Amino acid sequence: MKQKTDWANKVVYLLARPCSLAFLLAFALIPAVKLSEAFESGADFLRIDTDARAGAMGSAGAASAFGTAALSYNPAGMAGMTKGEFAFSHTQWLPGSMHDFFGVAMPVRSGSAWKAGLGVTRLANSGIDGRADDRSASGNYSASDQSVMLGAAVGFGPLSAGGAVKYIRSSIAGVRGETFALDLGLRRSLRGLPLAVGLSVQNIGRGIKYLSQRDPLPFSAAAGIVFTPLAGFSLTLDAKRFIYDKETVFSMGSEYKLFGDSRSVSAMALRGGLGGGRGAAGGGLSGLWSAGAGLRLFDVNVDYALTPFGDLGNSHKITLKKKF
Repeated sequence: MKQKTDWANKVVYLLARPCSLAFLLAFALIPAVKLSEAFESGADFLRIDTDARAGAMGSAGAASAFGTAALSYNPAGMAGMTKGEFAFSHTQWLPGSMHDFFGVAMPVRSGSAWKAGLGVTRLANSGIDGRADDRSASGNYSASDQSVMLGAAVGFGPLSAGGAVKYIRSSIAGVRGETFALDLGLRRSLRGLPLAVGLSVQNIGRGIKYLSQRDPLPFSAAAGIVFTPLAGFSLTLDAKRFIYDKETVFSMGSEYKLFGDSRSVSAMALRGGLGGGRGAAGGGLSGLWSAGAGLRLFDVNVDYALTPFGDLGNSHKITLKKKF
């Protein structure tokens, strides 16, 4: 019994230093390459938000994402589910692009500490202008990216752990590349405090190979905190390091529930967030701020997020969720 207690104390000690553990995991799992080389990752669609709630809160989801949304931010967040959940997200991305996500997550069996989830993400681009070597027009072509992920999580009281395996495929002008990747995550609620911390390492893999070239995945390590100082009001903060891109992104968000709680028939929430750099917006672009709202009626949630991109226009994301 003492041995189990000592092990739990060590876990708590590490989780009290989330940034240190996140980067330790990242560098322990990184492939054998020279970090001094100027790598830039591919498969940027994996950095686009799949959930309107998280997107409206600056993409800060390492500690606050749960249910189907946790598949894309920190799979350990599935462990707190008591019911199954379907989710569908649609995003009018940048001009000529659409981004969609479908997910389902549920307990393995009634009362089980184990939860499982399946998620499918797709980014479609059509009508891209092609250019020859002399920069003259050479017709249009299409491109698409998609991933299929299978995840699982388990809870041990206030501590939960999870992982997800991804199949990733990318196609551009008829040339296709594919690969597999792994996500890992931890989440812990601190007893007696309105605080939870989350750690995740995402997109561990060899990269996508196109013909003779292999592009690294957006391999990252993140640490997040969610703080609920008042009933119905929460703040969340993430720090994420993209290893190959040598980029650190900080994002923060807030959520205020106007009325209702988890036990109410209906509820409404307002959200806002700040995020810097590519990681907050995805696709190699910056979205400095974001905002949105959510409405729940019985077991159905509708969430909306808006992220502006200056001259390129605005990104609109809507997510529908149904518990079962």
